[in-house]
Amino acid sequence: MQKIIIFLIFINTSLLGADMKIKLLFNNQELLINLDKNETSKEFYQSLPFELEFSDFIGKEKIAHLPNELKNNNSNGYEPEIGDLFYYTPWGNIGIFYEKQPFNRDIIFLGKVQGNLDLLRAQKGNFKAKITKE
Repeated sequence: MQKIIIFLIFINTSLLGADMKIKLLFNNQELLINLDKNETSKEFYQSLPFELEFSDFIGKEKIAHLPNELKNNNSNGYEPEIGDLFYYTPWGNIGIFYEKQPFNRDIIFLGKVQGNLDLLRAQKGNFKAKITKE
């Protein structure tokens, strides 16, 4: 019995420590994103895959509305950086910053894009993207 409990603890710890990586696929392009290990990111990861329609917002970010709202992990906001994947709590949107934005108390950091943001920046008009686990 003791061996089983130790084994279950090991498996659970291994899963919690595993990196959460996702792919954003659009117009024959692919961006990899490393997710943060906060509760909102974990909930987002578990809800994948999605196909969402993204649009440009104020020439600084690409956003898409999620079909279901994510829980707010009591975030107090943060100072976003270029390449951040985020969740905007008032609208239930996710987005990726491709230009600098100021501190916002209503956003939750989800992860960081690994790759060429110019691929995303170059998308004009609305576009569909598939988000999957890597």
